[in-house]
Amino acid sequence: MDKFNPFLNEDMTKLFKDFGLPKVNTEALAESQRKNLEVATAVSRLVFEGFQTLTTRQSEIAKDRIESYTKGTEAIVGSKTPEEATAKQADLAESIFEETVTDAGTLTDLATKSANAIFQVVEQRFTESLDEFRNAAQQNGKAKANGKAPAKAAKSA
Repeated sequence: MDKFNPFLNEDMTKLFKDFGLPKVNTEALAESQRKNLEVATAVSRLVFEGFQTLTTRQSEIAKDRIESYTKGTEAIVGSKTPEEATAKQADLAESIFEETVTDAGTLTDLATKSANAIFQVVEQRFTESLDEFRNAAQQNGKAKANGKAPAKAAKSA
């Protein structure tokens, strides 16, 4: 008998005997985590592929721009009059601007497509995960109502 702490005098197992904790289906939990890991792997692959596509295209753009700028500069240097050089300089500046805008759009499209692909994979798994959670909660609720342990979820292929 403890005079200072009356809780030490009680058998705690009796106190919590009727306190119903939900039963956890470890197989379903493990399956859910396996699926999460598969999605994480797929997302990593998509990120890598998107990054690779983007950097490859950036390299191609840089090479193309260097070539066009070199040709434009050579044309300016080869001008016979200052007026011709000024006109070619204006043409080069205009083409540089147009190419830069086009290239920025191309790179933005590539990044957007990659991000959308990643988002779709994550969104699909998130939705599946919510469905798995709802099903587990419903099975647990039905089992409690019947006074039985929840049935194990069937494995999905």
